[in-house]
Amino acid sequence: MTDTPPAKKSTRQLSIAGILISWLRIYLMTLAYQTVTRTPWNPTASPFPIPSRRRISVRSDITRIVQAILNSRYMPAYTAGLATLLTLPTLWWGFSHQDDLIHRGILLAASLPEAMANLFVFLSPESNMQMMDLGALPWWTMESVRVAFFRPLAALSHWIDYQLWPNSPMLMHAQSIAWYAGLCALAVVLYRRLISNRMTAGLAAILFASNIAHVSCIVSLSSRNVFMTGLFGLLTLWAHHRWRHDRWWPGAPLAMAGLSLALLSAEGGIGIMAYLAAYAIFLEQGSVKRRLVSLAPYMMIAGIWRAFYQHLGYGAWASGFYIDPVREPLRFLSAIIERGPALLLGQWIVPDPGMYGFLSLHARYIYWGIAILFLAALGKLLLPLLRKDRVARFWCAGMLLSVIPICAVSLASGRHLIFVGIGAIGLMAQLLAIAFSAQRNEMLPARWRRPALAGALIFAMLHIMVFPILSTGVQRRMGPLSGSATDLGTLSGIEQQDAIVVNAPSPGQLMYVPAQRTYRGQPIPSHLRALAPAHSTVEVTRLDARTVSVKPDSGYLIAPGDVQWNDNRLVSPIHASFAYQYGDGFVRSAEYPMTLGQEVTLTGMRAKVAELTPDGRPWRAEMQFDVPLEDSSLRWLQWDWESSSYLPFTPPAIGETVLVYGPS
Repeated sequence: MTDTPPAKKSTRQLSIAGILISWLRIYLMTLAYQTVTRTPWNPTASPFPIPSRRRISVRSDITRIVQAILNSRYMPAYTAGLATLLTLPTLWWGFSHQDDLIHRGILLAASLPEAMANLFVFLSPESNMQMMDLGALPWWTMESVRVAFFRPLAALSHWIDYQLWPNSPMLMHAQSIAWYAGLCALAVVLYRRLISNRMTAGLAAILFASNIAHVSCIVSLSSRNVFMTGLFGLLTLWAHHRWRHDRWWPGAPLAMAGLSLALLSAEGGIGIMAYLAAYAIFLEQGSVKRRLVSLAPYMMIAGIWRAFYQHLGYGAWASGFYIDPVREPLRFLSAIIERGPALLLGQWIVPDPGMYGFLSLHARYIYWGIAILFLAALGKLLLPLLRKDRVARFWCAGMLLSVIPICAVSLASGRHLIFVGIGAIGLMAQLLAIAFSAQRNEMLPARWRRPALAGALIFAMLHIMVFPILSTGVQRRMGPLSGSATDLGTLSGIEQQDAIVVNAPSPGQLMYVPAQRTYRGQPIPSHLRALAPAHSTVEVTRLDARTVSVKPDSGYLIAPGDVQWNDNRLVSPIHASFAYQYGDGFVRSAEYPMTLGQEVTLTGMRAKVAELTPDGRPWRAEMQFDVPLEDSSLRWLQWDWESSSYLPFTPPAIGETVLVYGPS
């Protein structure tokens, strides 16, 4: 009896999963129907029995079921079940993100204190030079660059996985799904506390659970911290409301504990402070002094956390990918103006704001303009609601304020919108409820009724029908671990050689190569050298037996989205190379340029900045190797944009120049 091929096993598992999900959906729908009609459970009867004495139209039947579910006291369980069903396919996707493999390499050998301290440290002055020498970082890395995050609770959850089931990514994903289900269940409780109409609150919970940004990012195990900090953040807001509105005094310490746990899960936990501030402004009763006093404990906790965080050496500095708002306030302010509208557009009508990173600079100007126009139209659409409903004003203020912290990330994606989504979805649910009910004539002036109905239809179509379907496709595409930019190929015998990559599409992702090759059972190069980024055509000139001159047309550290300004070939306004450009600056911000003549010495190679661009960035570099370029210890590779793979490269003869073409 032969073993089943892996592909067939995967197909069979997916088929079984599909049958299971279909059965669960039928069971839940049947249970909901019988809750409404009070029909006793009979497993042999038709799933949707029709009473014999009267006929119920399909429309009224569905309406009653929906109303019963949204008003049910079991709504938190229903919402958690929906979240589980939508994310259940991720159980079979294994290690779907490259960060998962880096975590695996650490967690298989680390103690709990080591894991809590180092799991989310990507760049640090203490280890950068060693990683550069191995080739996990490119030669133009700034030695003092830092990208290090303190997320001990998230690290603890991953450490538990590797203590209990180190070889079962399925059970690891199950833990992530459990966190997400708990988050969605708590969202129901919070929305019901703040929105008086239970139908509207239930609708908000459904929209939250099926949000494509949430469902899509659960594919990555390393994103679990998003759901952990989201859950503790919602706990903070719920307990604060119970404390301030219901005079439930245990809510005060519970809210403070919730904020502490949110911050220890991820830096994004600071986003819940936006809603605490919005609560004090729009929902808190009493004097200004009383409202400020209510925020004092949280400000103290956030201040202590920030001081402790910085004292331990965590944070981001000198990276083009992250901005430290405290150390780089002007750069951060500029980022808010640029990224804030794009992120809000991504929350309301775009599946993922990360698509912004695939646009050229000129296309981004257009996208930003569209975002501004959309936000202006949305503001006018929401204006009547905001004037009459202070809860709506609370959601709106929380949404806008919580956008600010995530503007520190250069390529923010849907997973960063967890707190933005709380307010946006609350607003959306209230708008939908008014637009589709008789309240429309009471709440809205005549001139606003049709626009409100049209906007509600668009949002309902996208968030209830289109995006949940798309999320399944996103999960399916992210299932197998791909990462072609870090896939060097089989390269047999490479463990005795240095891999020399003439043009790397995303140099900052080179750190994933060792972990990825270890997981796949592929040999790891003795050293890895990326000579230049692949964002434009690279001119390679042989100077002597051991030296080569490398000159990318667009230079090094190009601003993301910039089109190759010294290349005559046309580039599409939407291209993966623009997103890859973030990897060039991940290890050094253009704010900290290299100097003419600066040298970097690594094992077997010395790099020297030989020419600068007019704006002061490195343009041409000379690489001198310890051995002739044809030596068998060097394996030369080049990135090919047409096939999205690495191909062999032959160094030119002395005095000759070859071109390695960029994207087109």
